[in-house]
Amino acid sequence: MRNLDVRIPHGQFNVVTGVSGSGKSSLAFDIIFAEGQRRFLESMSSYARQFVEQLPRPDIDDLRGIPPTVAIEQRITRGTRKSTVATITEVAQYLRLLYAKAGVQHSPTTGEPVAAQSMASIKRRLSDAIDSPSAKQSSALYLCAPLIRARKGHHQPLANWAEDHGYSLLRCDGELVEVTNFEKLDRYREHDIELALDLGKPADRKDRANVLLDEALKLGKGSSFLLLGSGELLAWFSTSRTDPVTGEAFPELDPKHFSWNSPKGWCPTCRGHGMIHEWMLEHEDYEEIPDDVAGGQTCPECSGERLNTTSRAVRLPVKKAAIRKLLASEAQTISLPELLALPPASLLTILANLKLDARGKQISEEIIPEVEERLRFMDRVGLSYLTLDRATATLSGGEAQRIRLAAQLGSNLSGVLYVLDEPSIGLHARDNDDLIHSLKHLRDQGNTLLVVEHDDETMRAADHIIDLGPGAGVNGGQLLAEGNYQTIIKAEKSLTGRLLRDGIPHPLRGQYRKLPPKWNPKSRAKEPSWLVLREPRLRNLKGGELRLPLERLIMVSGVSGAGKSTLLRDLLHPAVDQAIQHETRKLTPKMIAAQSPLAATPDAFQELFDGNVFRKVIEVDQAPIGKTPRSTPATYIGAFDIIRNVFATLPEARMRGLTAGAFSFNTKGGRCETCKGAGRIKLEMAFLPNSYQPCDECNGVRYGKELLDLRWKDKNIADVLAMTFDEAATFFDFHSRLSDLMGLMVETGLGYLTLGQSSPTLSGGEAQRLKLVSELAAGLPSFKEKSRNILRRNLYILEEPTIGLHLSDCQRLIELLHRLVDQRHTVIVIEHNLDLIAEADYAVEIGPQGGENGGEILYQGPVAKLAQATNCPTAKYLKTLLNG
Repeated sequence: MRNLDVRIPHGQFNVVTGVSGSGKSSLAFDIIFAEGQRRFLESMSSYARQFVEQLPRPDIDDLRGIPPTVAIEQRITRGTRKSTVATITEVAQYLRLLYAKAGVQHSPTTGEPVAAQSMASIKRRLSDAIDSPSAKQSSALYLCAPLIRARKGHHQPLANWAEDHGYSLLRCDGELVEVTNFEKLDRYREHDIELALDLGKPADRKDRANVLLDEALKLGKGSSFLLLGSGELLAWFSTSRTDPVTGEAFPELDPKHFSWNSPKGWCPTCRGHGMIHEWMLEHEDYEEIPDDVAGGQTCPECSGERLNTTSRAVRLPVKKAAIRKLLASEAQTISLPELLALPPASLLTILANLKLDARGKQISEEIIPEVEERLRFMDRVGLSYLTLDRATATLSGGEAQRIRLAAQLGSNLSGVLYVLDEPSIGLHARDNDDLIHSLKHLRDQGNTLLVVEHDDETMRAADHIIDLGPGAGVNGGQLLAEGNYQTIIKAEKSLTGRLLRDGIPHPLRGQYRKLPPKWNPKSRAKEPSWLVLREPRLRNLKGGELRLPLERLIMVSGVSGAGKSTLLRDLLHPAVDQAIQHETRKLTPKMIAAQSPLAATPDAFQELFDGNVFRKVIEVDQAPIGKTPRSTPATYIGAFDIIRNVFATLPEARMRGLTAGAFSFNTKGGRCETCKGAGRIKLEMAFLPNSYQPCDECNGVRYGKELLDLRWKDKNIADVLAMTFDEAATFFDFHSRLSDLMGLMVETGLGYLTLGQSSPTLSGGEAQRLKLVSELAAGLPSFKEKSRNILRRNLYILEEPTIGLHLSDCQRLIELLHRLVDQRHTVIVIEHNLDLIAEADYAVEIGPQGGENGGEILYQGPVAKLAQATNCPTAKYLKTLLNG
């Protein structure tokens, strides 16, 4: 930031734009949002502030007129390991209530609806239970009446009532407690309390049970259960919820029975995760382990539905025609897991066709409108293809951000400043129109929007644009232009305005690469020209034949959720890996190794041809890079390991016995021990945010004095970390690998970063390009391959590499991708950005819609013909771009 003086109008749709790294996120999040949050926290008591992570005061002279702030960031929302789309949108909370109050309990054993039972039948079951071997062997037996269910409070009055009425024993949260020894419970936690009636000696138990049963059922509002002295629950008894075939009774339902975060509702085998992971075998307490939701096997007990058998057996009655149409089922009821497995539109159809009694209708009239409102907002932000049981950890950054946006749309707040970070990421041009409409709706509710964005359509829709630049890093942070769209495109200093006005000429190189002759499965040519996947049928994919020309730039487009990532990342990538491993031209599912992700889905494809021509598959996905303070660009791309080895070869380093490890600022031996290699000292102050100051011992360079004496080409290790990648590319030109790595950083427009810059200070666009460099580095030829001129072709699969990139950075990215193809690699890009799609030698469109209505290969061929295709959602937007 270079002493900016910016005015952001209230009640308007404001966009902050500029080249990647120019300071957009610093202005929007680190200054405006952070100061808004800090001022809000200052209104709280000092006692309350100590429990909240406090943000430091931004380096500003003055900030006036800031309303309450809400940030909707680009980061992936993981929530907890069990979070789903339904829980994030709060739909699950309402549906739990609906099932608890209007659901019909069925027996998990027989499938029969539970029914009322006579006292005579209950007494027979009670007598049988007392005669069971486990009851006879038990030292004590109690008939328990539920009094309190999941209610907060210390509950001392209940203990007083029990004592006054001559009762001596309560069961509090599973523990038996003498009424005279009762101590107040934690008032802020939910508790379950039962009255425990002792059935006495074995010879007297049946007689006492018959006497106490009426009393227990009355106190328990129709429910009671038999408890062994060991604390094990033996049998439930109910006047209204009993299996007519087996006589088994069930407890009264409450919303927690439908929560996979509660022991009442979760499947006991997977504890509500729906999957069995290796760490579950190693840890008794699942909450101790790190957030890891990848991999694992579907839980054999609940089949991934997360709930226990009792909860899964509660069903809502639905009109037969609706279920038959949506689920192709003859059933007339639906469980909560079955309902959550549907996308929003189907779920709403089911809720509109419930067959409830008068009481159920009264309950549903309060609940269903809340669900409908939240699901409509999901549709409005382009997420209508997501099923409600989808784990949030599997969402892309754009999907996660738009889910939070949908929640805000439903909050009906007014007078709020919303700060958003590229809400258009991951969105097809068609869905982006709906997103812009949603943002305008937020504005029209009386809110102010501050959106960090590169998308040209979003800028056209904005009321006010702030353009920062002219460069990135130290070359940015200046206000280039401010005003509406027309003002920006006329501003002489604005690079954004010039690119919006003139666009990127396509194709950038003047012509597209010629496509090879049509693929022939009988061809035995030494040099294959096509990679072919037959009958892809994983998840929503509908089959067909995917034909991809080798050594070409390929763009795969389609609306959000159409199946692009499933086809390329989840199917093509592991299939090609297997073809490389088996060294086979033709791969079939029978050849898939047990450890491959495809092993569990043998019908995912029919055949793969010519996947063995590649050295390796290199994938660049959307997952964010780790941003720990001790991570730097040099460490992330693997350059710092090599640099440390270079310093360790110095004669003086060898004389001192220093290894490469000594030149790490994260380990003992070379780092400054005062700051432990951090370069700064953390100052913790009660009731105030943490503060930092440069380390007095090393002056912020992270290393001890003895290491700073060692120099290579007149630079010590700290001097090297302070270099920019532009400078380092020249400094390390003697080293083949380092030269290539530094060159990649320069080519991707990150030459201005220093090698030792802390990763948390990188913008979203910088982090994305750093990740791209790291993955591309894996495909660089070795020194041996370069010296012997050995060509090893790679298959690159990139998922939306334009995230966080300005139009000028997109142009640089296009040139980099073309250079990869020039080196005879095959590059496949999953992309919504029209400027990248327009550069493709070959285009593939998947669709036509998202979810189950997608998965078809609509088009594959030259990009110019895609613009003319009548059945492709991308066509009209691409045609507009190419025609200017």
